[in-house]
Amino acid sequence: MTTVQKNLPSDTMLHEYRIDRVLGVGAFGITYQGLDTNLNIAVAIKEYFPAELVERDGVKVKLKSAADEELYRFGLDAFVSEARILARLKDPNIVRISRYFNANGTAYFVMDYEEGATLAELLQREGGRRMDEARLRELLLPLLKGLRTIHAKQYLHRDIKPGNIYLRKDGSPLLIDFGAAKLEFGSAGAQGFCALTPGYAPLEQYDEFGDQGPWSDLYALGATLYRCITGNTPVAAASRHSALRMGMEDPLMPAVHAAGSDYSPAFLQVIDWMLALKPADRAPSAGKVLERLQSDGGSGGEPTTTTAFLYKPRQCVRNHKILFVGPVGAGKSTAIAALSDTGTVSTDQAASDMTRARKSQTTVAMDYGIMNVSETERIHLYGAPGQERFDFMWSILQQGVLGLVILVDNSRKAPFDDLAFYLKWFDELIGRTKVVIGVNFAAAGPGPDLESYHRFLLDEKFAPRINPPIFEVDARDKTDMATLIQALLVSLDPGVPDYDI
Repeated sequence: MTTVQKNLPSDTMLHEYRIDRVLGVGAFGITYQGLDTNLNIAVAIKEYFPAELVERDGVKVKLKSAADEELYRFGLDAFVSEARILARLKDPNIVRISRYFNANGTAYFVMDYEEGATLAELLQREGGRRMDEARLRELLLPLLKGLRTIHAKQYLHRDIKPGNIYLRKDGSPLLIDFGAAKLEFGSAGAQGFCALTPGYAPLEQYDEFGDQGPWSDLYALGATLYRCITGNTPVAAASRHSALRMGMEDPLMPAVHAAGSDYSPAFLQVIDWMLALKPADRAPSAGKVLERLQSDGGSGGEPTTTTAFLYKPRQCVRNHKILFVGPVGAGKSTAIAALSDTGTVSTDQAASDMTRARKSQTTVAMDYGIMNVSETERIHLYGAPGQERFDFMWSILQQGVLGLVILVDNSRKAPFDDLAFYLKWFDELIGRTKVVIGVNFAAAGPGPDLESYHRFLLDEKFAPRINPPIFEVDARDKTDMATLIQALLVSLDPGVPDYDI
């Protein structure tokens, strides 16, 4: 069985950088050790490579499915944003980024490389042996100062754990592999992507709308200290919350009881303060923890209080496309204008052929509007021209369509013929998605009723026989048109939320 190589091979050149070996592989990216061939110095290079979405084609990165293009781009933007933010953070305890560039269909950023190992590797090498308090304080103080710098820029790490604390050869710590971008990417909908590290993630990170702030990073740092003094990963915050909701005791034994007498009570109390389940009960800032450590007789350095802030992760806005088709005068332009939450784009021109009998102007390319159905869902509305001589636009506009809306003018001589024509022309699209039918101008004359439309669609002489949702609508009425769109969304996914559109 052939194994598909995900990482770049050794000796691959990225501009002046040569890839030497893989340092780490995660769900969001791959980190390499490389060489700056101009300066002849070692560097670390991080590649954006969300393994759930992409695969390697030679050295290039390509999507497994075109349907994930939007999610991939959202993650890429988060990756670049993280690089730019970290490049502005000048602190000896935070990994330094010196360059960012695009190549191979993805993006890379270059970091300083230093000999050493992660705290996780150190703990694994030492087995169950616990770290003493003096050594932990030597690590904790620089990490708190690094967090103070991060939080002063109103940014969070969001993935502090032993694996993301790097110990240089001289023993000094370095915060690496920030999780802010990864968590935004995971919450945006990457299936199979685990955005949290159970045991280290605070409760508010389990909730997309949880109040995250400096206290969130402090929980993760406290959990890391707990692992160092007990040899055990803390109980996950979600499990602690569930137990307390059921009236049970907190399953996480406090550090003051779990660590024994090898540590000072004051130091263990600081850890328990950082591990408080509720943000309101937790250490609010790195500066406050430094003050507490200084007050208990340890050296906390000069505390600086960072102004509290709420971190609001970006959300991926899902974009969908719905196409409106129908004969000239059926109300497509009017319907899009009624639904759109933005100004509409129209390509109307003065009618110069037989359509003048129906309307003074007609669409010659398309109508366009945007309907916001929620904070993270947006539907792009396209209206196709009604004249068959513009059918080349019908082929163009149906690309990437989520669903189809056929509007019928019930006042025309043969509305069934109109409907049959559009159902036949778009039969391939209807076969892979869904369609709804809106009957406009139902009160304008003695046209067929809805029951007649249903019988017509189910007639054995008509192929294909389908039974889509059909509504009498007034294209000017936003409520009528919203009902039509809601019916289409429910046809596509019966579990779709009841959006207030």
